[in-house]
Amino acid sequence: MIKGVLNMKRIAFILLSLVIAISFASCGKNNSSQTDSSGNSSPAAVTATPAEIEKKIADAVGADHYLCNTDIEESWLQNSIGLDLSKIESYVAKQNVISSVNPDTVIVLKVRDGYAAEAVNTLNTNFAQMVSYIRQYPFGTAKVLNGRIYQSGNYVIYVIAGASYEGEDTEEEAKLALTEYAKIDEAIKSIFGTLPENAAIVPEESENKGGLIVPDDDDTPIVGG
Repeated sequence: MIKGVLNMKRIAFILLSLVIAISFASCGKNNSSQTDSSGNSSPAAVTATPAEIEKKIADAVGADHYLCNTDIEESWLQNSIGLDLSKIESYVAKQNVISSVNPDTVIVLKVRDGYAAEAVNTLNTNFAQMVSYIRQYPFGTAKVLNGRIYQSGNYVIYVIAGASYEGEDTEEEAKLALTEYAKIDEAIKSIFGTLPENAAIVPEESENKGGLIVPDDDDTPIVGG
């Protein structure tokens, strides 16, 4: 009788152990799924508006050095840069009021599904024109050459910004640009959790015209005219 009771207790203990083990395994699987789901959908989980993102960039640069102080006209975004505004849910686009002297530009887009890659390509075309311009008229060179185009989910962000260098030492100018963009990178990372890859493509210098790439339309390189 005692032996039978002991056997029953052993069986009950084994069953209880199995139930606990299965429960832990199930919890671990659920936690893993939640982590994976969260990781995969992180861009979609971002709720910041383009205006909030632009402000983050402005705050990172600082009021004394953030030169994007005027809105880029809608017609310029569509007709000159080539963005399809019907595929953009919301945006902020700013530049310096004297864009022919200060190349600073920030464009933050929240695009509709399927348009992000095309928007990146369109902005890269404009970026190439900007690079051509500063190679012809070298001011703010390091700031432009280190420009950023970020893409995360349906967000596309184009940035040429930071403190302007006053001097003729190209190494110091390059160091300043790297320092300024490090601040901007941190601001973007704080929004998306990770820093998106910089998709900006710097075109090679042309062997013709002494390394300058001069577009047909002299007004084209500067965003917003």
